[in-house]
Amino acid sequence: MAEDSLNLTHLSEPTDIVQAWQDVVLYTDASGIIKKNNNTGIDYLPEAMTVEIPFWQALQLGSQSLKATLKKYPEHTINEVSGPEGRSFLVRIIPLVAEISSEHGYIVIATDNRSMEELFEYYKERLYDNITAWSDSLTLFNSVFDTVKDATLLVDESGTVVAANPAAVKQHSKDSLIGTDFEELFNRRFRKDLRQAVKQLSPGKIWTKNIVAYDSEGETFPCEATLRKIKFTGYTLFQLILHDLSDHIELKENLKDKKEEVERMNIALRQVIKTVEEDRQEFRENLTNQVKKQMLPAINNIAKADEAEVREGYKSVIEEHLAELAGENSFESDAGLLRLSAREIEVCRLIQLGKGGKEVAASLNLSFETVQTHRKNIRKKLGLRGKKMSLYSYLRRKPLLS
Repeated sequence: MAEDSLNLTHLSEPTDIVQAWQDVVLYTDASGIIKKNNNTGIDYLPEAMTVEIPFWQALQLGSQSLKATLKKYPEHTINEVSGPEGRSFLVRIIPLVAEISSEHGYIVIATDNRSMEELFEYYKERLYDNITAWSDSLTLFNSVFDTVKDATLLVDESGTVVAANPAAVKQHSKDSLIGTDFEELFNRRFRKDLRQAVKQLSPGKIWTKNIVAYDSEGETFPCEATLRKIKFTGYTLFQLILHDLSDHIELKENLKDKKEEVERMNIALRQVIKTVEEDRQEFRENLTNQVKKQMLPAINNIAKADEAEVREGYKSVIEEHLAELAGENSFESDAGLLRLSAREIEVCRLIQLGKGGKEVAASLNLSFETVQTHRKNIRKKLGLRGKKMSLYSYLRRKPLLS
């Protein structure tokens, strides 16, 4: 529709022009008197269906003449009009060109706003529901993010940490992790793999690898890293979950030590079973001989003796023989060292001799990461976590491991 005038020369008759709209369409003469309408009414504007009256009267525009109406509602503009009963509608006044009407009349279009208002309310409700759902989703995400036990980080495409749950802060840093480069949390030889995963990982895919990370005290520990790519509108984040494997490796090593210990015990047990009857028979004979040679004579002498001093003497002799038979013995040991596993004792012995981590790993045929896990657990069991004393200095004071 042109801005200067309505040019609908492809329609043959003015009636066709009137019927082209579905809203209330009024066709007037040059003075604004209604000559035709499209028979579509608005219930609160009943006079709009009346002919031979001014269109500003039919539409209750509040003006008294064509000149005043065009001043208030200029041609070709869309104006909102407050109608009766608190309703509103849109009005557009379009002058007709000479090719359509020699009288230079007007087409006046009135559009009921009710459908538009209903559509506005519908989308307003939908928008409110979406905002509420989004807020609830954020609340749920924050709740899960903060309470998950494994260290969890949100990292942007540059590798900068944008969020870290409490477990991550406790495990990796004494301060906030936000704004740091996530590569600083890992051993150097694993950083290339992590950078490559961030560049190549597709949305919906998961990257998992066992790596070595640094804890809040700067000590290394093994962990399982799980990386997910989360695609949002206009930006991308990565979820990085770090599961500490220290306890798992310790349990695995302890089970291995226990299995080896059981195998050694089975070998020894077969020999013990073979000789136990002989040893028991020998013990029985020795016990019988000692009772006959030492205990019975003393008991008989106690029965025959009249003096109390004599009976007391024989009683002391019997007590000495009983103590000798019982084989009394005792020892003391460090309570912390008693809590160490067999493999941890072996690690302690080598550290006590001044060997470094790699030498200990080579001597016991273990990986360096496993030895570091043992060192971490040994310090924990001996109460050295957070203390400045080195494990070597502590063990050098313990002669039991020499």
